Amino acid sequence: MLLLTNGTIATMDPARPLAQAAVVEGDYFAYVGSAGEAEDFVRKFSPGGWETLDLRGRFVLPGFNDSHLHFIHYVKTKLSVDLFGAASLAEVQERLRRGLAGFDGSGGRWLLGEGWNQELFTDVHRFPTCRELDQVSTQYPILILRSCFHVGVLNSRAMELLGLNRDTAAKYGEFAEVDERGEPNGVVKENVVDDIKAALPSVGLAALLERVVEAQRDLFAVGLTSIQSDDFKYAPEEKPYALMDGLRALAESGRLKLRMAEQALLTEPETLDEFFERGMADYGASHRFRISTVKILADGSLGARTAFLRRPYADAPETRGLPIYPEQEALDRLVLTAHRHNLPAAVHAIGDGAAEMVLRSVARARREMPWLHPRHGLVHCQIMDKAQIGRMKELDMTAYVQPVFINGDMHIAPARLGEARLPHAYAWGEMARQGVALAFGTDCPVEHLNPMEGIYCAVTRRDFAGAGPFLPEQALTPAQALYAYTAGSACASGEEHVKGRIRPGMLADFVVMDRNLLTCPPEELLGAQVLASYVGGECVFSAAQF
Repeated sequence: MLLLTNGTIATMDPARPLAQAAVVEGDYFAYVGSAGEAEDFVRKFSPGGWETLDLRGRFVLPGFNDSHLHFIHYVKTKLSVDLFGAASLAEVQERLRRGLAGFDGSGGRWLLGEGWNQELFTDVHRFPTCRELDQVSTQYPILILRSCFHVGVLNSRAMELLGLNRDTAAKYGEFAEVDERGEPNGVVKENVVDDIKAALPSVGLAALLERVVEAQRDLFAVGLTSIQSDDFKYAPEEKPYALMDGLRALAESGRLKLRMAEQALLTEPETLDEFFERGMADYGASHRFRISTVKILADGSLGARTAFLRRPYADAPETRGLPIYPEQEALDRLVLTAHRHNLPAAVHAIGDGAAEMVLRSVARARREMPWLHPRHGLVHCQIMDKAQIGRMKELDMTAYVQPVFINGDMHIAPARLGEARLPHAYAWGEMARQGVALAFGTDCPVEHLNPMEGIYCAVTRRDFAGAGPFLPEQALTPAQALYAYTAGSACASGEEHVKGRIRPGMLADFVVMDRNLLTCPPEELLGAQVLASYVGGECVFSAAQF
């Protein structure tokens, strides 16, 4: 037995919100309450002795659970050129040249770069094109991805290898940009980007899985003990089921200690049908690794102006963005298929136009098969009006929210949306008031995976430099934000009965923090540090000062 004592434990359990002590037996909490009662418990049920963890007044809460990220993509980013924070297109080119200096192009490998954002550029205010990438290299294929990962840019060599030319670009329509001559300029968007990424040469599965084992340490260091991850398009050699088997084997062997729920990205009826024919709806079914949802894409990103809006962009009135499924029936079919198999559909929808389509699809599924009730959800749901949020509540949908997006988007959203529409953006407070289930995450590697960044943004509605507040009426309390990152995320993956709270019978996944996140000044949340992380009662991370 492990006795946790002399601390402040935020349990996320409404029946006992705070406790002084807890007892862990095996993988689970056996007792939660006062210090004296906890000591009596271990004396009674472990007379042969027990281990004591003296918290010395520190703050404990359930392990953080990221409700939506891309873990395999995060692992692969360590093989790419880091373009995050590049202040100019010229800096993007210079970083790529440095990356090229140590690049091994054998085996058909591509030079990859990730994280640029044209909004930060001081020299130009547009997407890069193949012309600028050709100035880096025409010998090796290059692909660079915008920070949202919904837009990519190819050099000429890459387009040649992919067969992207005037004729094939016309087939892609708005998803592949062309210049004034009708020739592709290297800019590709949405599903085209996903298909290209899936087809690129990659490290083999065995090597990738070893990197997964190593990378889980990064997550433990920021207090993440569970994640819900979208990985199908990042599988080596386009073999997502082999990747699932590999991750499951790692979990069953105990090498993958991180608890992982897969959000299986399936964007075509044929691949979704194959998924269910393989019996994947019940895949895993363990507390270490399982498939929890089907992931579907309904639109793009606000920064790239591919998020689908009901009315045109204020700063680009010629477009409303790009719906992935222009016909409602196509999206309905995917959601209905998931619903029929009683597996939730988690649908990426940033714009209110995309959200409207998803709400209609879920309403149809509920209407046609009311005897089934999978917990469908909207991923991102950044722009929604009050009535749409109310319909989310009526349909019992989950909001998979990334509050850290405020750090960057508060500087572009006013121009993109205009004054009238802006109050309906990033409305986490309104969602909480209407009783919509909130589950927090980061969309990593779009954003850094540290939960404290999102908690800070949700509570303060400020960016990391302190600017703001941005729509302060949509702020959450620290208790609401912590709940959304723990118990709320457990509900999103259908695991609220076993994790996300500190109470008897729940998995002993918890973190120790360097300050009380419920009472410290809100501006201090950004700097809060994890001192230790535990999974199933086992310490998987300990800071030097703990």
